[in-house]
Parts: sequence; C-alpha cells; structure tokens
Amino acid sequence: MTNVQIPADDAQSLQIQAMSKAFTLALKEDFLLISPKNKRNESLKTEYNWIKIKIPKFLPRSLRYFLLIIKALPKLFKFKPDFIYSRDIGVVFVYKLLGFNAVYEIHKPFETKIGNLLFKLIAPKIKIVAISQVLKAFIIEKYFSPRPSASFGENILVAHDGVFLEDFLKINLSKQELKKNYLNLDENQFVALYSGGFQEGKGLELILEAAKELKDIIFVIIGGPSSPRPSASSPRLSASSSNVLFWGRKLPEEIPRYLKAADILLLPNTRALSYFRYTSPLKMFEYMASGVPILASNLGSIREILNENNTLLFNPENKNDFIDKIKEIKENYSAAEKKAIQALQDARNYTWQKRVENILRFLGDQLAVSNTNQKRKHFHRVL
Repeated sequence: MTNVQIPADDAQSLQIQAMSKAFTLALKEDFLLISPKNKRNESLKTEYNWIKIKIPKFLPRSLRYFLLIIKALPKLFKFKPDFIYSRDIGVVFVYKLLGFNAVYEIHKPFETKIGNLLFKLIAPKIKIVAISQVLKAFIIEKYFSPRPSASFGENILVAHDGVFLEDFLKINLSKQELKKNYLNLDENQFVALYSGGFQEGKGLELILEAAKELKDIIFVIIGGPSSPRPSASSPRLSASSSNVLFWGRKLPEEIPRYLKAADILLLPNTRALSYFRYTSPLKMFEYMASGVPILASNLGSIREILNENNTLLFNPENKNDFIDKIKEIKENYSAAEKKAIQALQDARNYTWQKRVENILRFLGDQLAVSNTNQKRKHFHRVL
C-alpha cells in the first residue's frame, strides 16, 4: 500500500510498479496494490490487482494521507492480508497499531521529524527491508544504540533494487541499428549516455564539463524534469556544448533500447546527493543489464554492487579523473566490454523476481515462494 501517485515519472513510482509486477508473478491473485486514484491511472490496466482510492486533491497532504489509510480499511478487512508492505512509514505505523503484520521498506534516512519519530517507535515491532547494507547499519546504530537487541539485525533484510532482465534480453537489434533508429546518430559516433534525474548530486555538471573537453564523443542525456518531450528527430542541444543532446523523458519500456545504443553508461553521483551513502539507483541495475560498459562513482553503497571487475570507477571529487576514465574506456574498449559482460552476469542476481523471493523468505520460510511444483501456502500481500 502506498500514498505515492502511480504512475509517475519519479523513481519511487517506477520502483513500486516494478515490485507490484514481481509480487504478482510470485503470488498471482494473492497480491493487491492499494494507492490513490488519479486521472492517469483511472482506466490504466495492469497485470496486478489494484484498488485505487479516490481522495480529494484540494485537501492538505497530511489529511489526504490519513483519508487513504482510513478508506483502505474495509478493503483490508475483506482481503485479509498476511502482511501489509509499504514504503510509507505512516501506513506501517497505523496498521501495525491496528494489529496487522506491517513491513516497512526504507530507502534513505528520514528527512522529517515526524517520520523519524514514527519509525523510532515502531521499528522494534516490525520487519524492515533496507535498500543497502550501509542503510541497515545506520538503522541499527541510530535507533538501537548503545545496546541494540541481539536479534534485531535478523529483523532487517537488505534488498537492493532490481531489473527485469527480459526487457533487455529480448532486444535483437545491433548497437549500430539502435544508434541510428533511436538516437539518430551515425553508427560510428561514440556515445556516452546518462539516464536519470537532474537534481543536485546526480553529477550532471561533471558530464557537461567532460563534454567540453571530449568533443569527439556525443553525450546523450535522458530524463530530467517533467516537460514536453522532444520529438524523436529533434533532441535539444545543450546551450554549453554542441555534442550534448538532451532527449527528455522516455517511457520505461523505451529505456532499454536507449541504453543498449550507447558505448558508455554514466553514473556520476557526487557527495552533494544528500543520501549518496545509502542509494541503490534503479538505473544502476538497468545499466548492468544492458551489457554496455559502465563508468560509476566510487562512492557510497554503489560499491556494494559495482566493483573493479564489472565497472570502471572514478573519484567524483576529481573532474579530471572522470574525463580520463571516459578516455580510457574509449581507447581500450575491449577491456571495458569484458567488465560489461561481468556486470550483465552479476545483474542476474538482482532481478525483481529474485528480490521478491528473498523478501518472502525473509517474512517466513513457511510463506516462501517455492521453486518447485509443491503447493504453496495461501499468502496475501498488500503493497
């Protein structure tokens, strides 16, 4: 269950949709998503069961949040879930007090006092799914120090985000064809691509600086703030450099083709990102699944997944190191491709399906998803 607007262009909404699909693949009719109703999802069809609750938009956010929780109660009593699973601490807090088994998925430290207080009160009584190892360590230290329960760590599962590998494996066009058909570029042009948000700490300034130095490389940027998307034949040029192309936002199902069209994929997070220590970026797993060489920041929890064997890493505090590593990939591309092959192999451990299976096992062996044809126990989930 979530208060997040779905669908939306932000990573939170995309992650919830991916998890809903993966839970449904594992649990079939035993999964139900509950979220607010809006114009974009009013008639949207999905493969998962979905109840959309109408909440007046003119109300303050806190009141809309409260109404969602109250109006969902009759649905929950009818559905009789074994677990309520949510990224919203308010949802978890209220339903735990009402006697439901509530599970909280946490992605970064709380930015509000009320969120921090609710989590502190409820954390010892619930199971928690943390997005990275370093976030799990932070939770134990902050909320259970100086004498954490010996068993508390067992109540926190680390589950990095994931990817649907099949979305990449089904693409049968060559890189040259993808460059021509999706980027409108010559097949011989060398492309470095970034996909994601434009907020501070995502490293866009590093990309623009590199573009000024590396005129023989085309830098393609996908994503950014919501705005009218450029047409397929006319991406926006950067005001600072003619070899930077802003393609705007793309639909999630379009992203794999754009990634596979590139020669390098860029993940240049910096310390300016407030949660850089804890993040598990969705694009990191998409990059890995693409089979394209990755250049990533040697920073934070990224290192829990990416390493010298599957990625080229750079010091995000050093602009010249970023530029030099791009040159290194271009000049010794066969070595970079070997790392990309390893990244693709590693991505098989981080599918959404495996993430859900790990979560179900964590919530109880008797409720785990079986990999055999044995009859599984009837198990409900609300996200």
